[in-house]
Amino acid sequence: MAELCNEIHAVVGDKVGKLAEVAAKLNDLGINISALCAWVDRGIGHLRMVTDDNEKTCGALSDIVENCRRSVVVGVTAANRIGSLGEIAGKIAAEGIAIKSAYATAAGEQALIVLDTSDNEKAASLV
Repeated sequence: MAELCNEIHAVVGDKVGKLAEVAAKLNDLGINISALCAWVDRGIGHLRMVTDDNEKTCGALSDIVENCRRSVVVGVTAANRIGSLGEIAGKIAAEGIAIKSAYATAAGEQALIVLDTSDNEKAASLV
């Protein structure tokens, strides 16, 4: 099952403990992170995440991140099994839709795959 959802992209300083600081702040406010991807590029930290309250999250992080923006992505709930990602990506590719970014989180029998594509609405309708 897929649906359009909001993702947060927060730009943070490349400092030891920054992810812990962000996670603690969200924890204190009772905000759950459903999926997360984090990396540093050229001294700039990036967090992409889906939470259970993205609007509240950007507001909560305003004092500890440099920039926080929301965008629409595709959230796919899929079976946590061999081949699930390939099937999903294959359906999207077969329609000529490019996957620009992807990350996932999995626990137990379910996985949440977050995709940003060249046509998110159509991609969501396919999978």
